Amino acid sequence: MRSAAEGIYEKTEQTETMVLREHAILTIHTKLSRYESECALFEKKYGVSLESFRNRLEQKMNSESFMEEDDFLDWEYADSAMNWWRLKMKELYRDH
Repeated sequence: MRSAAEGIYEKTEQTETMVLREHAILTIHTKLSRYESECALFEKKYGVSLESFRNRLEQKMNSESFMEEDDFLDWEYADSAMNWWRLKMKELYRDH
């Protein structure tokens, strides 16, 4: 007896590998959208790029702003994650 998945693959003329690749692409797009939005919010909030914001914080070494420092860490993480997911997308397309 055939599984439901096999029937779907046959009707859609897709292989299991194709379905998994499509799922991976959708997952990556979702992650990218999330991290791009987060970076855009910080850019809008502070009116500068991440690098400019980093420089601004480094110049304020003697005065602490916990909110800005927390935002910087969140922004830096979002930027790093966004770049990582972009790399994974390129790898996925390259391997296809």
